[in-house]
Amino acid sequence: MEHKDIERLDRISAHLHALLHNEQPGVLDLTGQQEDEIRQVGEFVNTLTEALSALTNAAHRLSIGDMDVPIIAKLPACHHLKNLQATLRHLTWQTGQVAKGDFSQRVEFLGEFSQSFNWMVEQLEAYRQRILGQNRELERLATTDSLTGVYNRRYFMDYATKEFLRSQRYSHVFSAIQMDIDHFKKINDTHGHAVGDEVLKSFTANCLEVLRESDVLGRIGGEEFSIILPETDLPGALIVAERFRQTIADLKVYADDKIVHFTVSIGLTSVRQDDTGIETVLRRADEALYLAKNGGRNKVVPVN
Repeated sequence: MEHKDIERLDRISAHLHALLHNEQPGVLDLTGQQEDEIRQVGEFVNTLTEALSALTNAAHRLSIGDMDVPIIAKLPACHHLKNLQATLRHLTWQTGQVAKGDFSQRVEFLGEFSQSFNWMVEQLEAYRQRILGQNRELERLATTDSLTGVYNRRYFMDYATKEFLRSQRYSHVFSAIQMDIDHFKKINDTHGHAVGDEVLKSFTANCLEVLRESDVLGRIGGEEFSIILPETDLPGALIVAERFRQTIADLKVYADDKIVHFTVSIGLTSVRQDDTGIETVLRRADEALYLAKNGGRNKVVPVN
């Protein structure tokens, strides 16, 4: 073998050594070389060098988050890199779905990472459920009376206002009932506030048994309660109110060794075309309640 051929092979060997040690030697200069087997080896090494350079560049870009980098080098490792690229793309999509609230996403193809990812999603779902539960509890506390469990004044007024606006828009009827437990102060003074609380809870529990699911009962203050009866005219509301009165009159609340009886006075009305707001409707029902109180209590008084 001629000396120049040995030098050519030495350059190819040095080039390969550089590639094996992660250096970037560029490409071999084959200019002017004769077409022989050594030149063919050199051309092959140049092809390998370019392929490895493209593969290295693609792997680097993929490592910094470039999911769209083209992987075109014709090496066996490229197939695995493309699989990794597809996996990362899918994982990126799954992460986006989790960010949108889809906590059903699971990863099953990345070993220990899958376990960590799936645990993270499970924890996020648990936190979400906990927050939803806390929000529901906060909403309940913000809208209900803590003693009786019925709606508080604020929620009742919001609902009543919406029902009035709905009735005006669609020409639907509804009725309003105002109730006041008779001589409630005397019950507290005679038996104590604990018994008074039991009276309030028994009163609301028995009212709820009479009401429909669409009806809304609210505690307005102290022993005063209001009801909205959607899609109910005055005669229908009168039947409901009289059922309330009779149920409460027959009710017994046990206080130690004594039985507490009490009654309720009720005023009611239905919405009219000339009503200007829910306050007008409730004021008219209040006037009817006043008449029931002054008429001897334990009465139902309707007002058109």
